Parts: sequence; structure tokens; C-alpha cells
Amino acid sequence: MYEFDYHTPQTLADARSLLSGRDDPKLLAGGQTLLPTMKQRLAAPSDLID
Repeated sequence: MYEFDYHTPQTLADARSLLSGRDDPKLLAGGQTLLPTMKQRLAAPSDLID
């Protein structure tokens, strides 16, 4: 997998600022699709927001 920053925002405002202020952020939201895609090197988000 690629390197990424992992964030756990405490408020909706924090999550919004992470989504708008990063290069290619993704919401984890369970990760059932995203994590396998990352393991196959088909996705390389800069940040994961949980």
C-alpha cells in the first residue's frame, strides 16, 4: 500500500476542512471497497478520514 495520513476528526467542521484542504482525501466509511482497492494499488489517497 501507499503512504497516507490517517485522520479521526472530532467534528463535522474538522472533517470538512480535511476534505477541502488536502491533495486527494478519501472518507474511510467502513473501508470495504477502498482498502482492498488500495492493497491492489488501484487507489492512492493522500489522506484517509475516518
